[in-house]
Amino acid sequence: MSSTPDLPLAPYSQPGPASWTVRPPTLIADAVFEGGGMRALAHIGALAVAEERGYRWYRLAGTSAGAMIAALVAAGYSAAELHAIMGAIDYRRFADEGVDDHLRLHQVSRLLFRLGLHAGTYLEHFVRELLLARGLRTFGDLRLPPEAAAAASDPPNYRLTVIAADVSRRRLLRLPQDLHSERGGYGLDPDQLDIARAVRMSASIPFFYVPVTLQRPDGGLSYIVDGGLVSDFPLFALAPSDGQLARPLLGFRLCENDGEDDQNEGRDEDGQGLSQAPALLPPGNLIAFSQALLATMLSAHDRLVLEQRARGMEAIRTISIPVGSIGATRFDLSHDEIEALYQQGRAAAERFFAAPGPEQAGPAATA
Repeated sequence: MSSTPDLPLAPYSQPGPASWTVRPPTLIADAVFEGGGMRALAHIGALAVAEERGYRWYRLAGTSAGAMIAALVAAGYSAAELHAIMGAIDYRRFADEGVDDHLRLHQVSRLLFRLGLHAGTYLEHFVRELLLARGLRTFGDLRLPPEAAAAASDPPNYRLTVIAADVSRRRLLRLPQDLHSERGGYGLDPDQLDIARAVRMSASIPFFYVPVTLQRPDGGLSYIVDGGLVSDFPLFALAPSDGQLARPLLGFRLCENDGEDDQNEGRDEDGQGLSQAPALLPPGNLIAFSQALLATMLSAHDRLVLEQRARGMEAIRTISIPVGSIGATRFDLSHDEIEALYQQGRAAAERFFAAPGPEQAGPAATA
């Protein structure tokens, strides 16, 4: 297997932060992308329609596959470029050794001793190569300029925020911010966090991918897995504490039906309360890992964000994309199925923008 993704890209020069401020696009907005594995390809279709209507993106957030989309958009990839890239790759490589009905002996061994069937190496390398093609490697490359940070009421310090879950301590993680926050306590420099590594953390589907581990200053080992356990649609990540949005905030979410069902918009707004005491999680112990995973899920689901819509969030608009019951790890989707997801995203966005009022949502920043 080749270690280098096939990237149908032309040379590109990534614009610096000054260009975002000096030459703003037609309509600047923030965006949040729900996780969903292969189903998240539908986000690209919806994104394309928004960009055709003049939207450009300033701050972005996402979970799992939504984190990957958010990272690439933060790197400057347009929806048209993402459509070309995602239509040209072999998704079976995201399972590293492939997906079949007969688990190989080394996969069983990896599951027992490293807590996942697949290493996740290709996923991380794929994202890293795309980011490097745009001159980005760490979150320090995505830090907001000071004048931009001062312009919003309560923004993150970075253009990109991805959501992961620390099952060892049963906590939601906002990356990179929580690496050195008082609550996080990992003692790491957020600027130095590799963006692709953070996406890999957020997309570490439990038992499918080996979890990423973080060594803590207290000597403990944290297992980091898919952020969908705690917040699959993290609108809170870009919402200021006073509810006064500096820009429109568009949410891109996935649903199985026509988009009318309610969606949990984030189970714990700040990661507090999932557990006040760290779990005792011996390294490599599958049973302990499973127990901690279940406890994380139950704790997260017990703390729905009931007050989110009462915090001045009327400027948020959500594009709900029906994607049927496609599994998150259906890496064997045909080209026609991939294109159908893209078209479903486009159709959902067209319906959204045809409805009254979405483009008037929030304080728009225009060219």
